[in-house]
Amino acid sequence: MRQRHLAILAIPALCLGGTATAHEVQVGRYLTVAPVPTQEQTRPLAVIVDVTFPTQSVRTVGDALHHLLPPSGFQLAQPRHADPQLPVLLSRPLPEVHRRLGPMPLDQALTTLAGEPWQLSVDPVHRLVAFELREAFRDRYVLGALPPVTMHDGWSPLPDRPQEPPAPSESVWVTPSPVISREYGPVQPDETLHGIASHLWPGDPVAIRKGLVALLDANPHAFLRVQGQPNMNLLRTGVRLQVPNEAAVNALTLAQAETLIQSQQRDWQAMLQAQTR
Repeated sequence: MRQRHLAILAIPALCLGGTATAHEVQVGRYLTVAPVPTQEQTRPLAVIVDVTFPTQSVRTVGDALHHLLPPSGFQLAQPRHADPQLPVLLSRPLPEVHRRLGPMPLDQALTTLAGEPWQLSVDPVHRLVAFELREAFRDRYVLGALPPVTMHDGWSPLPDRPQEPPAPSESVWVTPSPVISREYGPVQPDETLHGIASHLWPGDPVAIRKGLVALLDANPHAFLRVQGQPNMNLLRTGVRLQVPNEAAVNALTLAQAETLIQSQQRDWQAMLQAQTR
């Protein structure tokens, strides 16, 4: 199996002769070089890479980025400090056509892995890279029907808020009360509220959107708070969710659901931006 390797193609300026000039350093009997850094040394993301990602350990775009970046000294920014939609990109399966990349500059390889909707964002001070949705896609998805994501119990906007320990068992269904049709949980670290709603109301986009709000209303304890209100983007892991019955879901109109979802999205994004200041 081929391992990743970096190849720097820039060749230092050479001078054949026995004596170095004032602007060159003699490194051998007949060889001198200009005492300046190469472009790749000045800009590590310009280094030429030629990589084949291993099939067992690299399965998602996020895996590929984490595999590719370390030799450059750069790291992938944590999603909570980047575009709120970054987890969507990181969780996508790595296309087979991207399993072999190069030779090409590292920044171009990163852009290739992300694809057209994403723009590379570099923080040279902290040596972090991230991706931001381009404007056309931001208008289309962020202000529309982009599913909320789960924030794990390892981070909270309210550090002094006690956390419930995750329950050890796997997701189960239980029969409950008149307004509640059943119980779902415990919520696993890789689950999102949108994913859970899609599982509960499969194939019905309208029910899924209304179900997001119904789940939030029925389970305020299961979410961390933004400005004092439970936020559906901050679903806690390890909690059990009471699943509203069909009547509770149908009591909401789609317009009411969308208004609340977008309001929650705006509050969440404002909180994330405040955390990075």
